[in-house]
Amino acid sequence: MSLAQDHDRTPGRPHRVAGFTLIELMVTIAVLAVVMAIAIPNFRGLINRNRLTAQANELVASVQYVRSEAVRLNSKVTLCPSEDGETCGGADWRRMIARLDRDDSVLREIAATSTALVSADVDTITFSSDGLARDSTGLLATANLTVCIDTTQPAENQRVVALASGSRVSVSQATGDCQ
Repeated sequence: MSLAQDHDRTPGRPHRVAGFTLIELMVTIAVLAVVMAIAIPNFRGLINRNRLTAQANELVASVQYVRSEAVRLNSKVTLCPSEDGETCGGADWRRMIARLDRDDSVLREIAATSTALVSADVDTITFSSDGLARDSTGLLATANLTVCIDTTQPAENQRVVALASGSRVSVSQATGDCQ
């Protein structure tokens, strides 16, 4: 036995119990509460940013899918909002269909997975067999699909999926009111 162990077992001396005192526990809880008060609002912003990014990525994938199907099927394919999943119509782009124009058949129904609002500055996006989207006059199409969450966290509460030059897709951040 070492001297230190002998010293702790001196007769008549109270035995010390290992653990935390009440004051140490209260200080720890207070520090934890302060850290949580700082972390939770930032975590909410992170979740909203991820929702926006995920929905924007789904829109990019949908546009690319319609483009690739137009080339593969050698026919015009349209991406449009749909209320019933069978016909084009409506302003809410959270539910869309990819429609083969030659026989009006639905290739795929696409539904948003988040609660974000999705709107567009066009009624439809139609790709021809050459892989380019064209407007009703035959010019290369441009379109903006906007994903929005009505929040202040993050301040950039929108993602804009832009179609330019008939086939170039990009995503940018924006700030504004959800409509």
